[in-house]
Amino acid sequence: MKIGIFGGAFNPVHKGHIQLAQNYFHKLSLDKLLFVPTAVPPHKTSEYLAPEKARLDMLNIAVKGKPYFEITDIEFKRQGKSYTYDTLEQLEKIYPNDEFYLIIGADQFLSFNKWYRWREILEKVTLCTCAREDENERRKILEFSNELEGLKKDRFFLLDVPVLKLSSSEVRDNIKNKTNVSDLLPDGVYEYIVKEGLYSV
Repeated sequence: MKIGIFGGAFNPVHKGHIQLAQNYFHKLSLDKLLFVPTAVPPHKTSEYLAPEKARLDMLNIAVKGKPYFEITDIEFKRQGKSYTYDTLEQLEKIYPNDEFYLIIGADQFLSFNKWYRWREILEKVTLCTCAREDENERRKILEFSNELEGLKKDRFFLLDVPVLKLSSSEVRDNIKNKTNVSDLLPDGVYEYIVKEGLYSV
């Protein structure tokens, strides 16, 4: 089975996340795509993180009706810093005979050689990223992929599709300013945010 692994804070999950997941799912002919919300992202402050339950609830709302998308709370259960290597170690025990496709953003990809145990990660996954319609960024990604020690060409995938330019921080800022952002979020997510009073303070 081919399994996509899409990690992130999802704080909150927005339409850009879902659109990207759909594109990877189809372009890679995946059997399943796992959303892996991070407990404490290694390179981010947790100051503005919504509670774990809220982020799981929003993801569940966002993927409703899409049985090929699944959510795992594996990093919440582990607690502490969410290192991708540790998550992959756990997932290998759950899916011992399956192929992993690790989906990361372009910025993360371009600093991948600074990740915790990055060489060992490359032995476990096909590394996937996206160029976001920016030719300069695409060139940087391809140059870096050629220079990254241990990255085999058949274990690297560059997605070339239009990407919705949207960030979770932009969504949070709009909510804080009392702007209705329902058009930026999957159906039902904005209503949940309002009901739970998230990001408004």
